[in-house]
Amino acid sequence: MRILVTRTDRLGDVILSTPVLVKVRELFPEAKVYFLVQKYWMPVLQFGSEVELIEFDPSESLADLSERLKAYQFDLAYVLRDESKVSRAVKRAGILKRVGPYSSLRSFFLFNQGRLQRRSRCVMHEAEYNLDLVIPQTPSPSVDGLPQAWVSTSVESKLRAQEYLEHSGLARKQFTVIHPGSSGSARYVKQAKLQALAQALIQRGEKVVISGGPAEAALLEEFQRAVPGVLLLGGSQGLGLGGLAEVYRLARAVVAHGTGPLHLAAAVGTPVLAIFPPLFVLSEKRWGPLVIRRSVWVPQVSCPEKFRCAGEKCRYYDCMDLFEAASAVITLEKLSS
Repeated sequence: MRILVTRTDRLGDVILSTPVLVKVRELFPEAKVYFLVQKYWMPVLQFGSEVELIEFDPSESLADLSERLKAYQFDLAYVLRDESKVSRAVKRAGILKRVGPYSSLRSFFLFNQGRLQRRSRCVMHEAEYNLDLVIPQTPSPSVDGLPQAWVSTSVESKLRAQEYLEHSGLARKQFTVIHPGSSGSARYVKQAKLQALAQALIQRGEKVVISGGPAEAALLEEFQRAVPGVLLLGGSQGLGLGGLAEVYRLARAVVAHGTGPLHLAAAVGTPVLAIFPPLFVLSEKRWGPLVIRRSVWVPQVSCPEKFRCAGEKCRYYDCMDLFEAASAVITLEKLSS
């Protein structure tokens, strides 16, 4: 039996899909399981897992993707997110059993099995919504009951991370990582607030690393100019995504907005301080990190908006400025003790 699982969007979404791979392997121990995913995320998925990866190229035509999938002769497909090209390709590939979320009129024509889902209602965590397509789920009442995500990295990634620590004068579990960037899909805390947090930690004699991708080089350099004591962890170090995951694993805690790096840190088991806006659809209930040792900061306001920040029109604007370095320092101390 050959089974296809698809999740072709951002890193955080992919990581929150990994519990599905575990469940599918559990339900079908003799099957060959394949995961369709963007190439950028493969370095934290392909090592040590019992799942074969298929690269998804967003620029590939529907016809070409369909033909590629058809060649595998899949018996079953779990489409975790109804993306038009992927969903149509799965059907055109002739996969007889196609399971996906019934969330639009189109989905009823593309999938012949599935679950009626309105994920924007945030009744369950995203990982639970994904698992709901494999086996029916009920919302977990606590963090302890949430599924666990996973990532797997290469030996080379582990070595690169260790070399980075040695070169930077860092000891295992003796430094904090702050990831100041954001995907832009949500409101975030201003850089000055995170810089104040970094400065407060340094003044306590602690080591602080700031992380970011190649596109965030300017942001990291600006941060370092404002707080000269921080160490950089970005594209220039040549660690790659796997190396970044391993540095996170060796950190005492990671501070990040609700982005892919937050979920990457949680997946390697590192305590996290997660920063979320008060918007309903971006809530911790649906997007919280899948790790027990976590603290989630959300501004304590009654946000009147569900989907998008109203900006200066809102009486609580800018509520994200309520983030305070002193409180965050105390939270991090509790998380890592």
